[in-house]
Amino acid sequence: MTDKDAMQPIDLADYRAAHERVKPYIRRTPLVEAHPWVPGGAAQVRFKAECQQVTGSFKARGAFNRVLNLPEEVRRQGLATASGGNFGAAVAYVGKTLGLPANVFVMNTSTPITRARIESHGAKLTVHGDFWDQSWDAAGANVAEHGGALLHPYADRDVVIGQGTTALEIIDEWPEVETLVVSIGGGGLLAGIAQAAKLLKPSIRVIGVEAVGCPTLYTCRKEGRIVKLENVKTRVPILAARSTEPLNFELIEKYVDEIVLVDEEVIEDSARSAWQHAGLAIELGAATALAAVSHRCFERRDDEKIAVVLCGSGSDGMPKA
Repeated sequence: MTDKDAMQPIDLADYRAAHERVKPYIRRTPLVEAHPWVPGGAAQVRFKAECQQVTGSFKARGAFNRVLNLPEEVRRQGLATASGGNFGAAVAYVGKTLGLPANVFVMNTSTPITRARIESHGAKLTVHGDFWDQSWDAAGANVAEHGGALLHPYADRDVVIGQGTTALEIIDEWPEVETLVVSIGGGGLLAGIAQAAKLLKPSIRVIGVEAVGCPTLYTCRKEGRIVKLENVKTRVPILAARSTEPLNFELIEKYVDEIVLVDEEVIEDSARSAWQHAGLAIELGAATALAAVSHRCFERRDDEKIAVVLCGSGSDGMPKA
């Protein structure tokens, strides 16, 4: 993708075309009713279970849309990315599915389960850096030396559009939905979902959620500009992006109604509740969005129709052996 392509406006037709493009390669994940477990007294909550997506998270949507839009001669040279885990697994799976070599850089904080998942799809795994941006620099240096496509996990037009297909499925299945609640890492999922949802249903409300230990987009919005956090102390490393990018920030500023923060200690409780009461094995990143609903971190009616995007799978809420 050229810089000119990246600046092209995005409209609803782009999201619909992306959905058709990726449908053969992803799952249409279920929209699960929370009832009879009703967190925080909300009577009408449903979970968009992207934790049941291929590779265990929503990231496959953006990864497939990005790679399928690459020129054949570029993608045949190979794929490279840096990831907290989920986008790396998605790129590895895309490479395996389409027969392309993939090189994934992960942070030192990535889990053994994440690393094993990436390698299980045949990708080359490199562990580098304590923060995502350090891994990203290493991935970029690798592509500069060896060639191939460098895939950004959240600040890429095709990736954002791919992630936004989640909103199309939610609204198609539940046209009455009033509010979407989405966790924030780098902002790609929130940006895509927010724009797609608002273009399809302008009256819908979109709430972004961050852990209090990494309030990246909350701070950016408060200051009205992109900032980079120096001190990040969160129990949710998969959401620990210290900054965002212009594309994401622009879409979030325009289409997201509110960004709220969730106390770190309640996130693990929400992951446990999802497992105990709904049988959903989610990661702490997904539990962050759930916690915002169950702990009433934003104003809402008790009968409000709320869809919570459970963005990824994990064992964080399951009993420890």
